[in-house]
Amino acid sequence: MAKQAKYNPDTEIIIQLGERIKTLRLENKMTQMDIAVLVNIDPSAVRRYEKGRVEMGFTTLMKFAEALGVTVNELLYPKEEKL
Repeated sequence: MAKQAKYNPDTEIIIQLGERIKTLRLENKMTQMDIAVLVNIDPSAVRRYEKGRVEMGFTTLMKFAEALGVTVNELLYPKEEKL
């Protein structure tokens, strides 16, 4: 079960992870429903994760990475794009 994200130093990390998930989902031309099915969660949970409103456990993080075709490391630490 997801825990409500409260303001702490990790809040920015949670928000950035949500933004990364959304970016990758859109790059893969997936809807929130598509990824919810692959991760086996409710679509409303996808929305909360993407907005950085809740923390996710490691198992869920692994499922998101697999569904998006990236490693957990790539999901957490995206490579900076070169100009």
